[in-house]
Amino acid sequence: MPQLPLWITPLLDALLGRDPRRRRHVLFVLATGQLYAVSLAVTLQSASLGLLSTTLAHALVVASFAVFLTVYVLVRSGWSARLVDPVLTFPHALACVALCMAAYLCLGSQRGNVMILVAQTIVAAMFRLRPQQVLLLGCASVLMLALAVTGLYHHDPQRYTAAIGWLHLTVGGATILLLSLIAKWVADIRVRMGRQARDLQDALSTVQQLATTDMLTGLMNRRMMGDVLEREIRLGHRHGTPLCVALIDIDHFKQVNDRHGHAIGDALLQQLADTARKELRQVDQLARWGGEEFLLMLPNVSATEAGVALERLRLQVRRMTVPERPGLAISISAGLAQLQPDETLDDLLERADTALYAAKRGGRDRWVTAVVEAQPGATPSPDHPMLIDLRSVARLQGDGA
Repeated sequence: MPQLPLWITPLLDALLGRDPRRRRHVLFVLATGQLYAVSLAVTLQSASLGLLSTTLAHALVVASFAVFLTVYVLVRSGWSARLVDPVLTFPHALACVALCMAAYLCLGSQRGNVMILVAQTIVAAMFRLRPQQVLLLGCASVLMLALAVTGLYHHDPQRYTAAIGWLHLTVGGATILLLSLIAKWVADIRVRMGRQARDLQDALSTVQQLATTDMLTGLMNRRMMGDVLEREIRLGHRHGTPLCVALIDIDHFKQVNDRHGHAIGDALLQQLADTARKELRQVDQLARWGGEEFLLMLPNVSATEAGVALERLRLQVRRMTVPERPGLAISISAGLAQLQPDETLDDLLERADTALYAAKRGGRDRWVTAVVEAQPGATPSPDHPMLIDLRSVARLQGDGA
């Protein structure tokens, strides 16, 4: 696309505005300028041929400019944005039809051309108006034509006979009404297609939500979290940024369901999800991994920093209460693993799962950091612990409760 000259951009901003939505509205108003141009050309041509007095021609030109500029200013300034139709289509179309009828009264033998301008106004308006408004515009146009015909006959019955009046009213009125019905039909199709498009978009959004969200807790589901983790792992390997995951399990959840019922179990899952949302960072992602198990992703933090977040969450969970069962004790166990160089998602999750079971074997209500197998000659570091007894890890890192 060729680059616009530098002076064009400020000119377009001044003419159309910078807001994209308002620009579209202003462009629609400016597009109606061709109707005004045709009307003014007919008026001036009639004046040059002596079919219309100069005074009346000037009056029609001034009135046309006044209507067009008024609508443009109201739309360009943003005043009309508060209305249902920010383009002012219906009042603008009515004003255009009224101008056409004023020209019909003045143009003499050329007044039949005015019907073409009325038809163009209805056609242009049907792309913005509701079907009922299109039909109302057509009926209003026929009514104004009837008043113009009646006024001309009573004012000058010699030159504008009843036969001419009835001919114009019958042919012009029937044409306008037929065109209005066709325009209403087109508007009906446009509205119906718009409604179908919105329904389809809503259906697609629902399907997407069902495919990516756990409906009970509102968290990501396993499939969505798997995709997110794959992407984050690729980024971590490419840029060397740390990434931690934690498998979290509600302690003795099966007993909660057996003793208190599945409704209490569901409430517990929902409350845990709400608690996690409040305690975790915005960049952290929590998903329901299955049953009472959750998967937490903590990007850009080491295992040590992730452990601080897990401990904070663990303590908050211990303070949770289910309103229906205020005496119910709640705790979680978690296995934490930090992504290693060239490690796959399955390997990372396997280490987190091993650490989770170590936390359960260590007495639950704790978290354990997964270990990394020692390489020959490697030296342990705080962020990358080497292979040690998982039960010791459970005591050292999880017993801080």
